[in-house]
Amino acid sequence: MKTKVAIIGAGPAGSSAALALSKKGIPNILIEKRDIVGIPVQCAEFVGLNINSYIDLNNIPSAVNQKIKFMDIDTGKNTYRFDGKGYVLNRAIFDLHLADEAVKAGSKLLTSARVYKINRQKNSIEVLNTKEKILFEIYYDYLIAATGPKNGFAIPKNSAYIYAVQIKANLLKKLDSVICYFRSYIPYGYGWVFPKGEFANVGIGIQKPASSLPLSLSFNKFLNEIRNLGLIGSEITEKTSGLVPVSGLNEIIDGNTALCGDAAGLTHPVTGAGILSAVISGSMAGDYAAESVMTSHNLFEDYKEELESVFKKPLLNAAKKRLKLYPLMKDGSGIEKNIKSLWPSFDEYYLS
Repeated sequence: MKTKVAIIGAGPAGSSAALALSKKGIPNILIEKRDIVGIPVQCAEFVGLNINSYIDLNNIPSAVNQKIKFMDIDTGKNTYRFDGKGYVLNRAIFDLHLADEAVKAGSKLLTSARVYKINRQKNSIEVLNTKEKILFEIYYDYLIAATGPKNGFAIPKNSAYIYAVQIKANLLKKLDSVICYFRSYIPYGYGWVFPKGEFANVGIGIQKPASSLPLSLSFNKFLNEIRNLGLIGSEITEKTSGLVPVSGLNEIIDGNTALCGDAAGLTHPVTGAGILSAVISGSMAGDYAAESVMTSHNLFEDYKEELESVFKKPLLNAAKKRLKLYPLMKDGSGIEKNIKSLWPSFDEYYLS
């Protein structure tokens, strides 16, 4: 099987890359290991209002679980409220829509397709169809790796991760805000309640190995606190876990290979936000790959330059703040003292 561009991973980054390529008439194959794009969901699902500059959610209302007005930061001593307009998504529908749009535009989507070897010298990918147990090879001119946090086939690997666990629980109070909780028993991370109508995504994330505290212990303590506040009930419909890279921007190109999304380290090292940056970087990678094919000249250096001009400085700053400030937030007073310099909703974040 041959194609001009191969894309590994049909999340927001990979599907955005495929769509950008197909809009310019460039043959591409989108390779996804899951049986159904978007399932299972491993994401807190919040995205800011500016997503509409890239994907108009008014055109896919079923991808929105709830519109959000505010962001609340709870330190245990105070709760700070900010304008936090955005959406809690239905990521399964959101991701599937992006992949479908790429297919409609001309991309070839392969699901249940697990990549287990990339031969960079031959420009080939060995893929196993996990349903039919058929092994095949894909030959490409350019490769886009949108392989997620554990970027096993990427050039460098993310070096630091948040380990996250999340449930979907029934809400006992109506919320129009996403709430982030900073607690000493959630070291090097935070807890969250992101409403989805009558339910909410409730989870925590802790950086390992910076903290040796067991994730399950912290999570149970957080659930008990939230339940005692009368915010959630005992009904749990989903449970998931995952990794969030927090090391900052990676080296994002190597020859005719480009990284985007989580694989490129574009997840914000403090907030963990990564959906919008995945869409932006995927679209950019697709555009530069298309131009490379059309001009017969590798333009991935230009992709790197543009991507770094947008993301490098803010991600580097966030990574430095994570390293400097989280070790100081060992108790309630440390959290209260440092939160304004750590979290980007505060003006003080940009002053230091």
